Amino acid sequence: MKNQLNLLEGRNLRDQGIKMSLETADAKSEKWSSRAYLFLLEYIKSNKEFMAEDVRVASNGVVPIPANNRAWGAIFVMAKKNNIINSNGYSCVKNPKAHRTPATLWVVK
Repeated sequence: MKNQLNLLEGRNLRDQGIKMSLETADAKSEKWSSRAYLFLLEYIKSNKEFMAEDVRVASNGVVPIPANNRAWGAIFVMAKKNNIINSNGYSCVKNPKAHRTPATLWVVK
């Protein structure tokens, strides 16, 4: 029971962090979330499997860089809830500063 509560609390804290990051991004750059989501929709037309960092890197110069990359998390959650993408396991990130940590591998539905 305690483990389930910890998982639920962790999920809630994750969602709060994503929400706060998205709100900050929208406050600093008008309609950031809309621009980021539209970029993702264009990106997946030619990329059927990808990681969040791939989208973030490709968006440089098109979508303003948010204060916190967690704002992108909300974009991926939104796309998943809209049945546009789905998680397809994990892969190691390419950013050397992240020390090859595993992250979600996304696939277009």
